Amino acid sequence: MTIPSKNHTISKFVAKLLVRLFMLLLLFAFAPAILETKIARPLSSTFVYIQNKWAFIFPGILFLSFLILLILTLRHKYQKTDLNWMLSLNTGLLIVYVVMLYAKLYPLIFG
Repeated sequence: MTIPSKNHTISKFVAKLLVRLFMLLLLFAFAPAILETKIARPLSSTFVYIQNKWAFIFPGILFLSFLILLILTLRHKYQKTDLNWMLSLNTGLLIVYVVMLYAKLYPLIFG
């Protein structure tokens, strides 16, 4: 039996923590649907205009790479240190992006 290195243990912990935090943040996106009576106006009358449609490409690539890294990491059961760190970095960037997106959208929804 080999003893895993300290780096492997830390990478495994960080990857699991960030993935769970990201999933929790995704659940917050459903708050307007659940709290329909407490929002400023109906969701059907809330519009967001994006001037540049290319702005969706990089978040889309980031989310797609998150899914691919998550599948690979789960397939190897968090045993590959490099995959753990790549997933951690990717998830950290996604968390920052989602927090910035929520900071822009929630004042529009909740007034």
